[in-house]
Amino acid sequence: MTNGNIMMRIINTFLKVIVLLLISIASFAQEHNVLTLVSPHFPPYTYKSDNKIVGLGPDLIRQVLDNTNIQYNIIMVEDYGEAVHVIKAKLADGMFLASQNAERDAIAVFTQPLLINKWSWFMLKDSGLDPKSETFKLKAGIGTIKGTNTYQWLKSNGYAVAASPSEASSLVAMLTTRRIDAVFLSDVVFENELDEKTLFKLKKSVEMEKNFSMYISHDYLKRHPESIDKINLSIKEVTR
Repeated sequence: MTNGNIMMRIINTFLKVIVLLLISIASFAQEHNVLTLVSPHFPPYTYKSDNKIVGLGPDLIRQVLDNTNIQYNIIMVEDYGEAVHVIKAKLADGMFLASQNAERDAIAVFTQPLLINKWSWFMLKDSGLDPKSETFKLKAGIGTIKGTNTYQWLKSNGYAVAASPSEASSLVAMLTTRRIDAVFLSDVVFENELDEKTLFKLKKSVEMEKNFSMYISHDYLKRHPESIDKINLSIKEVTR
């Protein structure tokens, strides 16, 4: 057996364990009326430190839900694509932090906004490219994180996505070594990976501002229709 085959078997076994774990958690949660939320690895919004799920997102979600009588747990997943998949598979009841799109609206309800997420362009200061131009749209090599709404927006609007790694740090390396022409991403996420020296080399322009919050699945709300009002009221209290 080749090393590649061995690695694939290890990966498949690992994925099966993850799926079984999520199924077990989902079954327990439904039986005990626990709201199970998934959050993608998306620092500084959500990441792990000392084996704990931390970041701006979990901190806000805990404040919001601790103000209600809703029991909950939080699980971190690899990316936004996986977060949507586990909700569709009814292995989780919601996700955060997220902005709206049609795919997510089909399976869940978007809550009151918690934060404003600025989708921004980053380029080297000496770049002569203009993100507003048609030439840029057709020819510029653009990077963003896979599975995100920024990725979906680029594809839907006809931009050339040249790189879609899972980490913003990879995009920093690609941009500074000129392997890509621009990065399109949440400014907080990209700037979290920049040191002062690198930040000085870049220019930024904000494309749009998007509400950033939670999604609660339609299936969960059928079982607990009162919960969305409790969550939205708590969000208003936490963010005012």
